[in-house]
Formats: sequence, C-alpha cells, structure tokens
Amino acid sequence: MSLTIQHRRKDGIEILDLAGQLTLGDGTGALRSAIQKATANGADLIVNLSGVAYLDSAGLGELVGSYASVTSKGKRMKLLNPQKRVDTLLQITKLYSTFECFTNEQEALESFS
Repeated sequence: MSLTIQHRRKDGIEILDLAGQLTLGDGTGALRSAIQKATANGADLIVNLSGVAYLDSAGLGELVGSYASVTSKGKRMKLLNPQKRVDTLLQITKLYSTFECFTNEQEALESFS
C-alpha cells in the first residue's frame, strides 16, 4: 500500500494526515515533498501517523531528516497518533527524546501556544 498524504490547516498549524506505508521510495519522497511544501509558507507542522501501519528505516530516517529541516527553519514539528508498531520503533530507537508525540489532536495544537 503506497503512502497518501492529506493536507489541512487548523489554527495556523499545517497538519499532514498520512495513510499507508512510509517506506523507501515513493513514500519517503512524498513525505519530503509534502513537508517542504507545508513549511514553505512558514507554518509549524503536525504529522498525523494514525494511518501508518508500517515504516522502515528509510521512513524513520525521513522523519528525522524532516524534523531537522523544519527546526533549522525555526519551525516546530510534532507527531500525532503513532500506531503501536510505529510507537514501538520510536521507543526502541529512543526518538521519543527528539519528537514530541501526542495522542490527541487538540492537545497537539494547543502545545504550539
């Protein structure tokens, strides 16, 4: 299943709703492009992972690279609703110390205040 990305904006925050697999190839390229587009207008970013059941090392690397790119522009990027498998990977790799993760969209939005 390829990766699809829906863009929406709420309270001045760009939200990317991901669905499918975030893997090497089209998935990582699509995410990179979507994040570049979202941050081009100066918005902070929430990446909603609720529809991502699987990500490989390339997908994880793209999330980390995107985080570095976003923060280097003075913006913030937070993760929303990682599924169990993705959540476990974030814990094993100790990336929870890098990413702020939320299970509630409203709380994620309020965290930017």
